[in-house]
Amino acid sequence: MSKGTFYITTPIYYVNAAPHLGTAYTTVGADTLARFKRMDGYDVRFVTGMDEHGQKVAETAEKQGMAPQEWCDSMEPAFRDAWDLLDITYTDFVRTSSERHARTVRDFLNRVNDAGWLYKASYEGWYCVHEETYYAESDLEKNDDGEFVCPDCKRPVRYESGGEENWFFKLSAFQDKLLEFYEQHPDFIQPETRRNEIVTFVRGGLKDLSISRSTFNWGVPFPFDADHVAYVWFDALLSYFTGIGYADAAREGEWERFWPAAFHFVGKDITRFHCVIWPAMLMAAGMEVPEYQGRKDVEVQGQWRASS
Repeated sequence: MSKGTFYITTPIYYVNAAPHLGTAYTTVGADTLARFKRMDGYDVRFVTGMDEHGQKVAETAEKQGMAPQEWCDSMEPAFRDAWDLLDITYTDFVRTSSERHARTVRDFLNRVNDAGWLYKASYEGWYCVHEETYYAESDLEKNDDGEFVCPDCKRPVRYESGGEENWFFKLSAFQDKLLEFYEQHPDFIQPETRRNEIVTFVRGGLKDLSISRSTFNWGVPFPFDADHVAYVWFDALLSYFTGIGYADAAREGEWERFWPAAFHFVGKDITRFHCVIWPAMLMAAGMEVPEYQGRKDVEVQGQWRASS
């Protein structure tokens, strides 16, 4: 008899480069925990996959002389072969360019929009293509040539002007809710150094998040505005739903059984997306945020495990 359910994920890996030591390290770590929980009598879901949308992927494909979908298709064997070689026991491999994932994104966007958390407005500012993120000028650094560079990846940023009209998520409305959640669930982010970084970041003030792009079309079109595609992180994070059958009639009931996740394994460079944007998205949709309270069948506390 099963002891209960256990859901674990790796990051959904970018397709702009082949698997490497870092992706293998994270995936093997997650697989080890998944194997242990199966041996201990749990019904396990273990999801990995490929993050295929966004401007960075489109530009990489162009440099290779390929269409974005063609480039992503060419990268799938590299990831599947690597995980087969390492005998990774994932239960689903999610490609964010798939129709089943697009269905997840459309459903979730409708849900959040219907709840009143989205609005349309013009935006311009400093943008890092590599991180797929806008930054305030006060957040930027300068290189030896005096150019503004991304505070995370240190690459030059570009100023996006022209008053592009985007859809925005009211992230700022969740600042106090997130801080309260972190306080009530101190093990939500591990290790503690990463938790402290996130708490400090959120206390510094959250701004509303641009979650659509209209200057390129490589992404999931908004269900209520076909001229816009979903921002890559608002898209990719939802792969954790797709992997357990969200909005999939053929897998009815699976999402309800396995959500919330017990563990998201992530790298330290993507903690803000997972520990700020993702829980705020879930709160906006009225869905449960992954954490151990209420999951007494899971002995390992639910959290985002960031590499130190």
